[in-house]
Amino acid sequence: MNRYLITAAAAALAAMPAAAKAQSAGDYFKGKTIEIRVGHGAGGGYDVYTRVMARHMAALVPGKPTMVVKNMPGAGGLKLAGYLYQGAPRDGSMFGLFDRGGVIEPLLGNKGAQFDARKFNPIGSMGKQVATCAAWHKAKTTTIEGAMKTSIIVGGTGPSATTTYPAILNDVVGTKFKIISGYKGSQEILAAMEKGEVEGVCLSWPTLKAAKPDWVRDKWLVPLVQISFARHPELKGVPILSDVVKDEDARKMLTFFFAPNEMGRPYFAPPEVPTDRVTALRRSFDATMKNKAFLADADKAKMELDPVTGEEMAKLVDELYATPKTLTDRVAKALSPFRGKKAKKKSS
Repeated sequence: MNRYLITAAAAALAAMPAAAKAQSAGDYFKGKTIEIRVGHGAGGGYDVYTRVMARHMAALVPGKPTMVVKNMPGAGGLKLAGYLYQGAPRDGSMFGLFDRGGVIEPLLGNKGAQFDARKFNPIGSMGKQVATCAAWHKAKTTTIEGAMKTSIIVGGTGPSATTTYPAILNDVVGTKFKIISGYKGSQEILAAMEKGEVEGVCLSWPTLKAAKPDWVRDKWLVPLVQISFARHPELKGVPILSDVVKDEDARKMLTFFFAPNEMGRPYFAPPEVPTDRVTALRRSFDATMKNKAFLADADKAKMELDPVTGEEMAKLVDELYATPKTLTDRVAKALSPFRGKKAKKKSS
């Protein structure tokens, strides 16, 4: 064969993969069913967001596959994280949503988190999570500066944000939150606030607004600090983490522990999924976040959206895993009283 023809043929073959891959994702997904697993129970926020998204995303994936949502609750989402890492199909036919904080659990020494989050394939997140520690209007102090000088009793539900957030702020920032753990849920904590049993709580801002809109409106609930790296438009004048941090190690620790909030509702595909299929899912997710019909349904469901791309999520996970072990160990130590066995209602 003429050597020029050979060269031309080789060049043509070299140029094929990109186009072939783009086509192969559509060919693969056509007629298939993509299963989205939710690592939490039916009816909750993670579940509702996912079902609204799935109704619209299916039509935007190449090949227009069917999408179904299934719940797989357990261990705060870690059951699903472990399944995605070790047992789920690696062909693009499944991805899932588990608690954002799960990505750092292996770095905190959690034996129930046997995975390396860097090996997941992030698809995207529907929104960042802004949390706050807030005080009852009759508390001994209603400022974060005051909480560094005066003890405030806050309610907690065991190993959740209600206990871990104030515990980290105590260790890193120097607040004096006295944590009463063992409440059954946020509603019970809020009832305890009204009774005067506790003076504050740390929760997501959307949860507080939805649970007690009248408290927010009438300023019975006073946000002390935004657990966020950017200022929320509804929390003007409330300090953010960078306003209260003291030194570089403190900044790194707060970034490590709270940065997962920047990908508040994160979807991950298992490791080793073919790159073209991951890319197709990412771009379909991104398109869904801009889809008018989806946005209309999200508005009806009162969903707060602030999308994050899969590439941005991957970068964030890499940064979290680059945190020095001396600092992650210190975070783990600060959290240790509230992890493991289910907490009884007691103070710490």
